[in-house]
Amino acid sequence: MSNEVSSLSHRVIYSGWDFQQALSAVTFLIQECEYDKKYSHIDLRRFRCFETTLIVSFARPFKVGKGREELDLSLIGFEFSTEELELKNKIIRLRDKVVSHSDEEEMEYLTYSIKPFDDHDVRMPIARFREALYLEEDEIKKLDSLLQRLNYALSIYQFKIVQLHPDEFNKRKSPTPKKSS
Repeated sequence: MSNEVSSLSHRVIYSGWDFQQALSAVTFLIQECEYDKKYSHIDLRRFRCFETTLIVSFARPFKVGKGREELDLSLIGFEFSTEELELKNKIIRLRDKVVSHSDEEEMEYLTYSIKPFDDHDVRMPIARFREALYLEEDEIKKLDSLLQRLNYALSIYQFKIVQLHPDEFNKRKSPTPKKSS
């Protein structure tokens, strides 16, 4: 198997899937969220679910983890503009500090207690959390464009590899079986 095909392997293929998930989340936000409208906590949380998927899926190819390296965009001929790089860095910071982890310096909440009954000393705890999106409407639109470009670059790269090495491209990857303890 050539180096090109092996470098295509898991990271490039899975990154395409990650970026497609992120693009779907962006699409849902663009279609369903009017950023100048007031929403209930329930609707805001639904939008946050889309935003969380967007942030985690977008960041995943750029994170180093067990047995995987960061996606090498030069491999697929992709470069970020300065503005896109700033947006990418913001997404990764949100993923690292807010969405995938609850770093104390990024926590935002208000707690207080109320006394619901005048004739009892019973107090009820109340916790209020930030009920808003982390990304602005213009950032979502820029992410839409960026994800379109990333998906296109990955598709073109994979197409070229398949033309050169069609047999090596045909494979099935299954989860690695877990070892018994």
